[in-house]
Amino acid sequence: MNQSLFSKYLLFAIFAVSGFSGLIYESIWSHYLKLFLGHAAYAQTLVLAIFMGGMALGSWVIARRSQRWRNLLLVYVAVEGIIGLFGLVFHQGFVASTDIIFSHAIPALGASAWVPFVKWSVASLLILPQSILLGMTFPLMSGGILRRFSDRPGATVSMLYFTNSLGAAIGVLVSGFALIPTVGLPGTIMTAGILNVLLALVVWLIIRSAPEPMPVPQPLIAAPDQRTLTTFAVWILLAAFLSGVASFLYEIAWIRMLSLVLGSSTHAFELMLSAFILGLALGGLWISRRADNLLDPQRFLGVTMIIMGSLAAATIILYGHSFDWMAQALRALNRNDQGYAAFNLISHAIAAVIMLPATFCAGITLPLMTHVLLKARYGERAIGQVYAVNTLGAIIGVMVAIHLLMPVVGVKGVVLTGAVLHMMAGLAFLVRSAKGASHPRTVSTALAWSVAWIAIMSMVELDPKRMAAGVFRTGLAQLAAEAEVTFHRDGKTATVSLLKTKDGKIGILTNGKADAAINMAGGPPAGDEITMTLAGTLPLGLHPRPQRVANIGIGSGLTSHILLTTDQVIDLDTVEIEPLMASAARQGFMPRVRNLFEDPRSHIHFEDAKTFFATRQGQYDVIVSEPSNPWVSGVATLFSDEFYQRVTQYLKADGIFVQWLQTYETDMSVVASVMNALSKHFSDYVIYDSDTSDMIVVAVREGSIGPLRETVFDAPALAAALARVGLHSMGDIEHRRIGRKALIDPLFRSFPVPINSDYFPFVDYTSPRMRFLNRNAGALMTIRSVPIPLLQVLEHGQIAEFDRQRPQAQTALAIRNAVIDGRLEGLGAGIEAAALLLDLDEARCSDAAVRTTWLDAAYTLFLATSPYLPPEAATSLWSRIEATPCYQHLDDRQHRPIALWKATAMRDAPSMAASGRALLERGGVLTRPEQLRLAVGITMLGYLGQKQQTGAQAIWDAYGKDAPKAASYELVLQWLRALSDWQLDSFTPSAVEAMTSEN
Repeated sequence: MNQSLFSKYLLFAIFAVSGFSGLIYESIWSHYLKLFLGHAAYAQTLVLAIFMGGMALGSWVIARRSQRWRNLLLVYVAVEGIIGLFGLVFHQGFVASTDIIFSHAIPALGASAWVPFVKWSVASLLILPQSILLGMTFPLMSGGILRRFSDRPGATVSMLYFTNSLGAAIGVLVSGFALIPTVGLPGTIMTAGILNVLLALVVWLIIRSAPEPMPVPQPLIAAPDQRTLTTFAVWILLAAFLSGVASFLYEIAWIRMLSLVLGSSTHAFELMLSAFILGLALGGLWISRRADNLLDPQRFLGVTMIIMGSLAAATIILYGHSFDWMAQALRALNRNDQGYAAFNLISHAIAAVIMLPATFCAGITLPLMTHVLLKARYGERAIGQVYAVNTLGAIIGVMVAIHLLMPVVGVKGVVLTGAVLHMMAGLAFLVRSAKGASHPRTVSTALAWSVAWIAIMSMVELDPKRMAAGVFRTGLAQLAAEAEVTFHRDGKTATVSLLKTKDGKIGILTNGKADAAINMAGGPPAGDEITMTLAGTLPLGLHPRPQRVANIGIGSGLTSHILLTTDQVIDLDTVEIEPLMASAARQGFMPRVRNLFEDPRSHIHFEDAKTFFATRQGQYDVIVSEPSNPWVSGVATLFSDEFYQRVTQYLKADGIFVQWLQTYETDMSVVASVMNALSKHFSDYVIYDSDTSDMIVVAVREGSIGPLRETVFDAPALAAALARVGLHSMGDIEHRRIGRKALIDPLFRSFPVPINSDYFPFVDYTSPRMRFLNRNAGALMTIRSVPIPLLQVLEHGQIAEFDRQRPQAQTALAIRNAVIDGRLEGLGAGIEAAALLLDLDEARCSDAAVRTTWLDAAYTLFLATSPYLPPEAATSLWSRIEATPCYQHLDDRQHRPIALWKATAMRDAPSMAASGRALLERGGVLTRPEQLRLAVGITMLGYLGQKQQTGAQAIWDAYGKDAPKAASYELVLQWLRALSDWQLDSFTPSAVEAMTSEN
């Protein structure tokens, strides 16, 4: 290979890296701007529009100026270098400018119509200069190479499209799956900036080897002024514009459609975008080998565009099958890390099957249009102008798709509109081609095909039962036959559905994911009803004067309804970004949510939360936040350090913030990352278990959370709503309480995870994997069912007084009474067998093996009763156990575990420590493998209950590390280890009492 050819291929490779960094910018800008604009869909719309618009402007500038510059590659060096410098300082500029907007500009404007204009203008200015520069790179590189290698312009331009697009397809994946999780948003955009600077340096070194000005090849600049050529060029540019419009109509529609198959996570969006760009790249590669040999390029363009429109329309049929493909994949995949990698590969493949055939054709058309103009002696300005008008069409396509077509005609209508545009352009090319003019039958056949195909595709109906099935979560391609979809519409930011099941439950779904459900038939309440009722009730019972209240997210509308069931609330602002959520809630959940829509105190605002609060005057007594699951793209920003810092500014000093956080499809690392972010900005919080799948965090800006007031039951409407979900008394609410900040913070901080941040989005990139793995953080919600009474010992009677009202406590009390009275019926085979073994006669108890069996029976009763019975109720049970013949025959090794179980049941910290240490040091008869780990935990708790952290740590160091693991106890043991290194004064009984008395 000669030096000249090597330089050419090196420039191709450089342009692939340029595409790689360019798509990193597009991807990363959408992440930044969704923090500013408040929703991923709006951010993606703006980024696409400005990115494409800036590139169009940049391309047009080069088209007008390039013929005056003697060395285009030198200009390319300057442009790449400046892009890199912008990338290196973008983060600092974004943070500074958005802080000014939220802190000064928006509050000064108030709730005026200028706020959206200011936000979108600032967002545009943040990325427009770089976008213009990025748009310059393609015509500069293309023109620079063509001046040096002018023999096969069609192949050269097509290869540049291919290499740049291939780099882009890879860049979006590397950005989302590797760079952002590793170095965050700042590190990722700086990586792109460094790449641009390095590219500029390499190209500069290449052109230094040929420092003489490159002569401008005459064929590329000889653009005659004949009217025929001008008309021809206008037509080609119009076709490029229409192709840009149609292509991005497809992209927006396909992304929405596939989000119902692949999920609406950030990773899913990146996979879809990569598949779209990959099709463009492969089309460019294919035509690069053929462009220069085409006898009638216009006819070829016409046929290609008709095929592209046909393939795009056919995705409506393919789309229905994609639900089956995903369902089959999920049935075959193991729910582990290898399975998750395969899930992403399959998701990418499904996106490619839908997108790639049509985008392959799109990848052919743009370089071929450029080649047609070059061949017609239009000059090298053709490169920039074709690129410019195509990207301008992309802007129009994005805006029309989201803000006009999607809400009116839905995703199918958007796809068919794009197909019609491509077919019309294709037919026009056939008419204008050399063969088309002489063979009208070809044109009429193509016209008949286009009309017939669009008519057929328009009759294909998208099945709402498939689109609402949430196949990416459930593995079900279609809802059950008895399920009914009563509402299904495509909005600007999401597709919203209402699903009615045969038992009368109605759920509201966004992009196939259920966000709330209510049993409208009067049957047992849905789990979400309990959570929403508590989310509305707790701030009413914990804040002394909850007059001004805000709720983020409508959901079903029940939380807002509950907040308005008391006269204490004077004003309620409900903030929702998608108007269709309100429409669906009104249709599906009236009259259960009547207050939201009919109470004059209720005000619904369709805006993102950050902007809404920045425009409000004054502060709130209560803010409730009910976002969707953290794995949904854009939602994790409502669980971030920056969000919590900002929300405290909108709360009064004694203001309460309520956070709904899902514990299903996640794990404790995600919960810890969120809670560590929240804890930084609130002086106290209390966690409540709503339905074991969700937790409610009630936090106060200053001071501490006081006791729940019984006045919540004084309002008849609120009392009725509470009774509806089984909450009839204070005990019914308080037994759901897990604990407060001083006790739980050490646990969350013990997880080696970063605080969730807007700029280092741990939750956004971890949650989708947790969803696939079907992880669960419910262990925290069931912590009081573990026979290591951490909460009861360290928070003492504050929780214990309500324990006896719990259903589990009633069962435990029945077991105790039955054992004492000897009436064992109805307890279950295991409990009855254990109780019978207690009364073995003295003769049988003399056998050591029998005593071991007796020990295991006592342990069974310990597990069934100890977590739930208060000490005074457990005393008589253990007196009964100690009065049995077998107990009298126990030797020291057999006595030690019994002493430990009894001390634990009595919540006697000194005895727990002493008995546990004796068992661990001197040995004891343990009947099950997990008992050693349990003994370690109880002993550590005994020391912690006496504020002896060193004793607890010594027990762990000596015995805990080698004890066989027991899954049921691992979270508690981690908590105990964290507390061993913590300052316990903050949660001792005296401290708790002091905090309570303050309120």
